[in-house]
Amino acid sequence: MVPVLPLLLGAMLGCSPACSLDRGASQSLHLQLRESARLLGQLKRLPGHQCLQDRTDFRCPWKNGRLTRGKQREDATCCLSEMLRQVLHLFGTEASRDAWAERPLGQLVTSLLSGLEALEGRAAEPSASCAPPLDMAIRTYFLGISRYLKGKGYSPCSWEIVRVEMQVALSTFPVPAERSPKKRRRSM
Repeated sequence: MVPVLPLLLGAMLGCSPACSLDRGASQSLHLQLRESARLLGQLKRLPGHQCLQDRTDFRCPWKNGRLTRGKQREDATCCLSEMLRQVLHLFGTEASRDAWAERPLGQLVTSLLSGLEALEGRAAEPSASCAPPLDMAIRTYFLGISRYLKGKGYSPCSWEIVRVEMQVALSTFPVPAERSPKKRRRSM
């Protein structure tokens, strides 16, 4: 049987990112990211207290509101495609398939793919790429996670730590609200 997951990932990783969301896309993305975070919760196999010694700070670039102000928030939206691609890549590896049950992992990947399709299919304006500083921050973040897993020998606890990190990361990524029509100023 040919693994479908690598084929799906390969097809999706070639898509271009999108920046400006049309009406309704923002709410849909919030729901999609929440669903993916919920599915990550269903992958849980170990009690958290068993893995306390493996905790680490991956320095998520969008936690603590670092990407929520003005232009940075718009740039973060442009990088959402990159973030979803990186999560898909992380959970599409052979090591990930070895760590998690096939059915819940497949549901997670399907949800992430849907989020990426929603983002790229509903964008009003395509963008060539993510803003360089944010793109680099996202890639560095995921590179750190990959190195962490490799350094821990892809142990069950290391995957549990990464699972929780991704659950929080998906829940906290700053998807901006839809642009509202400009209000008219009252004349006095």
